Amino acid sequence: MTMLESEATANFYNLIHQLVEAAELGETAERRGDRRRSFRSTQRIALQHGPGIPDESEFFDVQCHDLTGSGFSFLLSGPPKFDSLVAAFGPPPHSVYVAARVSHCDEVLVHSSGLVERVGDSRQHTGGQGSAGRDATPMVLVGCRFVKRLGK
Repeated sequence: MTMLESEATANFYNLIHQLVEAAELGETAERRGDRRRSFRSTQRIALQHGPGIPDESEFFDVQCHDLTGSGFSFLLSGPPKFDSLVAAFGPPPHSVYVAARVSHCDEVLVHSSGLVERVGDSRQHTGGQGSAGRDATPMVLVGCRFVKRLGK
């Protein structure tokens, strides 16, 4: 790993730790003013069946969309059939595990450019003017709220 990759990885982990700790301390109450950060990366989630971290074999990849101090969102091909999950941020064995609950689901169109647009919304989800392209894939944007950090 190059020094630049190592520094980027360290910055990523610091960001996740700060956001999760802020959520645990109640520093970021649910509010529209909570600062969203674009978080377009593949991370892993697993359904939460009980306390603790699910087995690594239960995790699957999702495309994340954004991240705040109180939660994150990711894309699925259809509505989730679960309410509680564990998110693993970063690669094992250095993953940060966080319990989360689904708070909302929105139908969206994902364009080949990466643009995510809410269905029925005349403006793009990421801001700006509506898209005229027809290269979109229907998906569901799943918004989750952090519950607590899980140790491993």
